[in-house]
Amino acid sequence: MYHIKPFNILSALCFLFLNAVLSFNSCAAQTGLESGTELTFSENEEVIPLEKRSRRKFDNAVIADLDQDGYLDLLLTEHSRRVELFWNNKGTYQKGKPFIFGDTHGIAIGDYNFDGLVDILVQPGGGDGKNPRRLRAYTVNLDRSISKENEFKHFEASRGRAVKFFDADNNSELDLILSAFPPNNKIDRAHFLYQRDEDQDFSFVDFLPYADRFNMRTTLTDFNNDNIKDFLFYGGDKLIAAQGNEGLGFTDVTKDVLGDLTNTNLVNSISEIDFDNDGDFDLFLTRSKHPFDSESDYNEETKTFYFFHRRKAFKHELKIEGDFNLENLQMANPHFDVFIGINKKLYERTKDNHGHHDFTLTQEEAKGFPEDTKVKGLYIGYLGNNVWRIAGHTNSPTAAVIHNVIEKPETIKLKELPAKLLENKEGKFIDVSAKYSVDIIEQTTSTATGDFNNDGWTDIFVVRYGHSASKIEQILLLNQEGKNFVRAKNHGILREELGVTGMGADAFDYDKDGDLDIIYCNERGRWHLFTNNLTSKNNFVKINVGNSPSGKASAVGAVLSFTSCGNQYKRVVGATSSSYSQSFNTYLHVGLGKCEDIKNVEVTWSNGEKQTLFIEGLNKIYKVGKI
Repeated sequence: MYHIKPFNILSALCFLFLNAVLSFNSCAAQTGLESGTELTFSENEEVIPLEKRSRRKFDNAVIADLDQDGYLDLLLTEHSRRVELFWNNKGTYQKGKPFIFGDTHGIAIGDYNFDGLVDILVQPGGGDGKNPRRLRAYTVNLDRSISKENEFKHFEASRGRAVKFFDADNNSELDLILSAFPPNNKIDRAHFLYQRDEDQDFSFVDFLPYADRFNMRTTLTDFNNDNIKDFLFYGGDKLIAAQGNEGLGFTDVTKDVLGDLTNTNLVNSISEIDFDNDGDFDLFLTRSKHPFDSESDYNEETKTFYFFHRRKAFKHELKIEGDFNLENLQMANPHFDVFIGINKKLYERTKDNHGHHDFTLTQEEAKGFPEDTKVKGLYIGYLGNNVWRIAGHTNSPTAAVIHNVIEKPETIKLKELPAKLLENKEGKFIDVSAKYSVDIIEQTTSTATGDFNNDGWTDIFVVRYGHSASKIEQILLLNQEGKNFVRAKNHGILREELGVTGMGADAFDYDKDGDLDIIYCNERGRWHLFTNNLTSKNNFVKINVGNSPSGKASAVGAVLSFTSCGNQYKRVVGATSSSYSQSFNTYLHVGLGKCEDIKNVEVTWSNGEKQTLFIEGLNKIYKVGKI
């Protein structure tokens, strides 16, 4: 519940209008909505030296204490280029030397061989199907040096996507699930289960349930609360639910667990969230179009036009005032060429091909348009009377924003793909989006769930997909004591890049000040770290989970649970909205509001080991397990 200041102008206006039209409840609800302005976030360039150049991205940030110094480090994927490493030096970041290069997709973190060092498993892409590859591994030493790359040569080569650790048979050892974008004639070879094997690290066990070629996104959860990991596969036309059984067995329980929700298409992230504090995991789904379909958008106020095309011929004729001003041109391998004017003068790049380019052309420089455009690339020409043509045909993604477009061109309206809040009812899910005021009908890509205002209820940060010709504010849904959600206003998390779409988001406390910060990125854009400026005096507790007391089981997947003032709380090590990667954030954060009573604090590891913890005071970090 939010504190309403007695002399707030909005409250006064609401009270006056109340007598004529509104009830007291609606007035209070409106004031509660605006009270979200008390929660703000800000970027600080001094915290982390993030590159300002826009580039292609892939999935969420990967968060883990790689060097085991007590602070969370970052791996940030720049798709098809490399993964950037940032070391956390007690609340500020230092850029490390990159060691993962090329077309990189899923990344998983954990000490699978129990040598005391953090391992990084990397699932490479497959070069658009032309270069299928195998899983790779690295080890991080305590002095921040990185081992040489190790390739799992006995694994099946694929167009890899997800890689995630879990203890499939609850025997203390970390097993693996991998997903891939399968060939047309092999869609049954999309989801791979590997068992921990002392001789060859991991050995293949079986293929897991599948639906279609785009059904390669993966979320680990435990929807029936039996301490055995279950799976959700999604991304295409359907959702698939696989229930983990004792041992290494799995059962397709899609119809029973999801019912008609199995037909929910184009899901690109699923977050665990116990939004009602009842001790089981509900789900939040974001949805957006396939990344291969054409897009175009226009902002009438700023006169900016955006386009995106791949694997098809395209043409736009635009009426432009003055020079041709292009921003955030992105073209990927193998087609990087830009041809200007009737003579097809080649644009000479001054920066590497993997990032954005901006340039301006005069009407004279780009005069005319060539008849022959057989060579694949982007063609730009001035036709006269302030009309310009931009056309081409590229197999790889090609996108840009053009300024000063004075007449609205034809655009492609994105379909409505509402986000969904699914409530867990004894292991089965029902759509409660409308009931809890989750009314996001536009396309979205990712969420970061966490109690951002420490009031005791989990909130949801949602990354928007479209509006690529505009600067926009992202969505922050504040949980109103499990009764509904309201959108925070002026929270400060903006997307200022043009020509981009949303990508991944995560919440974590990078500076260990007791509130959750947010890191997110935009496809063809940049990474952003937003610091939480919370000034509330609400309580919190943070539990740093190590290996099980015996030292036999990893903290990966360990579950924290306790009760506080009538609420049940549950958090899981490694849980994020990422559909391909798996972080290893062992610091489990729980906001408590004004509550000071915590009971039955327990951590359960994958092998069934348990440890209880006595909380002696609030607003600090406790350690549990073998650290």
